[in-house]
Amino acid sequence: MEKMHGAVIDHVGTGDTRAFRELKTIGNELDRLGDTLLGSRTKSEVALIFDYDNCWASELCCGPSSDPEYKDYGREVMRYYQALNDLNVSTDVLWEEADFSGYKVVVAPILYMVKPGFKEKIDAFVKNGGTFVASAFSGIADETDLVYLGGQPGPLRDVLGIFVEEIDCLPPDRKNSFIYGGVRYEAKQYFDVITKQDAACGTLASYESDFYAGCPAVTKNTFGSGHAYYVATRSCDDFYRAFLKDVITEAGVGQLYPEENGLEVTERVNENGTFRFFLNHTDAPRCVSAPSDSTDILTGRNYEKGGSIELKPYGVVILKLQ
Repeated sequence: MEKMHGAVIDHVGTGDTRAFRELKTIGNELDRLGDTLLGSRTKSEVALIFDYDNCWASELCCGPSSDPEYKDYGREVMRYYQALNDLNVSTDVLWEEADFSGYKVVVAPILYMVKPGFKEKIDAFVKNGGTFVASAFSGIADETDLVYLGGQPGPLRDVLGIFVEEIDCLPPDRKNSFIYGGVRYEAKQYFDVITKQDAACGTLASYESDFYAGCPAVTKNTFGSGHAYYVATRSCDDFYRAFLKDVITEAGVGQLYPEENGLEVTERVNENGTFRFFLNHTDAPRCVSAPSDSTDILTGRNYEKGGSIELKPYGVVILKLQ
């Protein structure tokens, strides 16, 4: 099974290969970095909930569709994570029972299973000024997979300010649509038919066709000092980026760098200072703007007044901010 494995020195038996040369380059860079970055941490203001109990329970659920793609928990969570990553927003991934009180935004796609204590935590979080984002197929069952009585989204009804009348599913070749921020986006797979039950709950987008035309597709509820959003369907990557950019902007979460296709920007902090990473995930060179009073810790170049940095294809630059 492992006879064709890859390695630093593989069956070729020489260091004169691309993989060896690239690893040697990385080794030289790590040698120059020394212990500069050791112990550094990313400070995130956004948390994304990925919970394996929810993953297993939702994917093994007998409905509302038998199509495995419709119940792909990991893929749906990844849509939200990828949007935040594209926006260059640092995001911590937590499980449902973690402490998220120190964050500004908590995103919980497909929170099918709402465990004991989560309602109280999320209610307090939003009342105290936090922002909560939930999606279709949430608040269905408790920690034993027993369906909540009284309607969906179960314990989340108060904070979200909505009541799910029914769930509709369409085959893959059929779509609906909604307009958000003046742009039309597709709606597909899941379609929660919801009613706003709170006067503080507003409609940000509505379905455009079928028997639920005019019903809310995206809502925003004011709850205490914070807000809770509900996305009643699934959509495309462009929608998730546009929607979450509005969410984080309102919540006061800043982007480390304006979003650019294939550019990842992240930041880490330790006792040696603050370090910003620029990663080019494309096969083309690109230019990025250096923050003023920053230094490239691999080359030693100083950007006292800012300036432009050229990132090689798949290149990385690490700046120490002053």
